[in-house]
Amino acid sequence: MMKMLAALVALVAPLTALAAPPRFDGPVEAITPLRAEMRGLHRLNNATIAGRAIFPSGGIRGVNVGAWFVFEPYMAWDRWHAMGGDWDCGNCNNCVNDEYALTRKLGQSNANSVFANHWNTWITQDDVNLMKQYGINSVRIPIGFWIIESTVNGDEFYPRGGLNYLRAGCKRFRDAGISVLLDLHAAPGAQVAGNPFAGRCVSSPGFWNTANFNRLNAAAAELTRLIHNEPANFGSVWGLQALNEPPTNGNDTPGYYQFMQGFVSAVRGAENSLNVAEASRISAVFMDVSWQWQNNAGNPAYTENGGNAYDSHLYYSFGAPCGPNGCVSATLASHVSFACSGGGGRIKSDADQYNTPLFLGEWWLLPLGGTFGNFDQTSARRFGDAQKRGFSPEGGQGGAGWYFWSWKMTNSDSDGSNHMRSYKDAVAQGYLPSNAASYYNSSVCN
Repeated sequence: MMKMLAALVALVAPLTALAAPPRFDGPVEAITPLRAEMRGLHRLNNATIAGRAIFPSGGIRGVNVGAWFVFEPYMAWDRWHAMGGDWDCGNCNNCVNDEYALTRKLGQSNANSVFANHWNTWITQDDVNLMKQYGINSVRIPIGFWIIESTVNGDEFYPRGGLNYLRAGCKRFRDAGISVLLDLHAAPGAQVAGNPFAGRCVSSPGFWNTANFNRLNAAAAELTRLIHNEPANFGSVWGLQALNEPPTNGNDTPGYYQFMQGFVSAVRGAENSLNVAEASRISAVFMDVSWQWQNNAGNPAYTENGGNAYDSHLYYSFGAPCGPNGCVSATLASHVSFACSGGGGRIKSDADQYNTPLFLGEWWLLPLGGTFGNFDQTSARRFGDAQKRGFSPEGGQGGAGWYFWSWKMTNSDSDGSNHMRSYKDAVAQGYLPSNAASYYNSSVCN
């Protein structure tokens, strides 16, 4: 992360005693949302933050800061191997390819030291300065529930000490005038099977029960208290995201809607206990209602009367995405048309279901296989312009902006994939503009 010497000591405040949030063992009455604004936007507009470049009229122009507090080895195999992890074995259940497995292998003390070095060097002040130079106005920071160590069970293996580095990192973003979305990316027991982004590779997800719902919501409540109690560190945090990419089939997420209700109650309960004014409250953020396209488990908009924000992820390279307007085909024209129409009509469809404001929380430049090559700069530029414009306010579809996945990767670029999914490489090699607010062709969607 950063070069922290003695100055770090001043940033480290004692962790507030973890008060238990309300427990939620059953459904709560749904609330029909009447408001559509981000609470967090008001919080930042009313705050005194260096730079004041928080949520300008152009909306979110951001990047994810992946592999920092939730390490996904595919993003930096070289670093992961140097830390003691295994190379890709094809099935992360069979090797050391997640934070849980690496902590168990190294032992708690050694793991704490190894991860502290990673947190201190993965994102530095130089990265923050470069983001600022490129016109990035917001970052989405994936974190695991274990960042709040009181929520970790005694028989679990996760690195400890990350919260102090998160504090320092958020302070640097705040001082640069860059807003922050904290994303609870990884849940207790893992919300999905076989994926390091859940913090632990498992053959069957273990998150979907009341005990683990309450653990994640306890982490959410404590993070909310920290956000409000430490404005010097967390003053530019506009939102807290509940859960990254749960299974897309609602039948695989029993109790998901009740979990979301509990998340809202935990966040708002913490704010109520601190007497936080309405204008200073953060936004609760959820994956949008379109994410679960099979047997939807419940609309997150009905958890609260407005103030939420919603996250849509669109990756074309994993298979043709579909929307209300149809599916993508393996042509550049189809990709551009789908992107320019707000994800094939997803923004409008979500808005009709009260999932607004909606932003594009993860995307990259890789297209559906066979559409264009990784070194076809002309096509990649056009595709990037379309994805940005389709979700930006100036695109006219109703989107609130975007976060590219991800800021950096350190793997070999011999296959041409790094500059298609690493923002800083894409800019350096001319695949994305050096100003996040700019386009190679602003008329790409006309």
